[in-house]
Amino acid sequence: MLAAIALGLCSLSFATTPKLNRQQEAAALAKKNAAQVVPSSPFATNTCSYTFTSGSANTYLQYCVTVNGNIFQVTTPAGHSQIGLSSSGEGYGVCDVTGGNTPYSDFGLNGTTSNWNSPTLVSHTTTAVKIARTTSDGAWTLTQTITQVAASGSIKVVMALKNNTGVARTVDFLRYADVDADGQTLDNLDGTHNTAMAWTSTGAVNGYGFILQNVGNSPFTTYDGFVQNTPSTPDPCNYTAHFNPGVLTNTDGSLVMVYVGTVPASGTKTFNLMYKGL
Repeated sequence: MLAAIALGLCSLSFATTPKLNRQQEAAALAKKNAAQVVPSSPFATNTCSYTFTSGSANTYLQYCVTVNGNIFQVTTPAGHSQIGLSSSGEGYGVCDVTGGNTPYSDFGLNGTTSNWNSPTLVSHTTTAVKIARTTSDGAWTLTQTITQVAASGSIKVVMALKNNTGVARTVDFLRYADVDADGQTLDNLDGTHNTAMAWTSTGAVNGYGFILQNVGNSPFTTYDGFVQNTPSTPDPCNYTAHFNPGVLTNTDGSLVMVYVGTVPASGTKTFNLMYKGL
């Protein structure tokens, strides 16, 4: 009887695995096709310009940063991809509410508005890169410092958003990542007040995941981590369009951390975030 049960379980596993693979393949193809039709700024790129590596085995972390401050090709731990390159999006978005809901965003080749100037490299070391960028209308300057934290196997992202105008301006400000946990297009996803996360459960694949997290006290009272039920890039001026309030399973989704508040005239607000493997 035990032999018959074991044989039945083996037959079931062989019967269901190809179906799961077909779902993953279909989701990956849909993502690739969607990315190809999104118009992009001439400055948009997914090209790795700065690569950082630390640790080994379970503490291994490797990622690359584009000239515009997008983070791609994240692998942690060794052999487990979390954010891809060719068909994934990652980056930042600003909605100037005071300026008539004007969006400024850069999510790599998956969607970048044309109202950014070219970036300026402020500094680059073996563990960090600092990049500044001003909107083409001169209203905003975003300075990003992206640092490899080897001790915790994490990526620290500090974003300083400066209001260059003479009036206080209300903004929606966000960071987004199309995460494919453990290289799988279909994942489980959920969010908390401080964190958005994607993972594969133990037994399904290998049981790995990735988080986008607010660190410390937010400069704005209103902020939240959440997941989208799509890999598509969010509209900074309509960021709740694909908001999902509960746990998603077997879904090709994405992670968002959003902040809503006011930056004073000629003032700067600094946001601290972290990417880390689960």
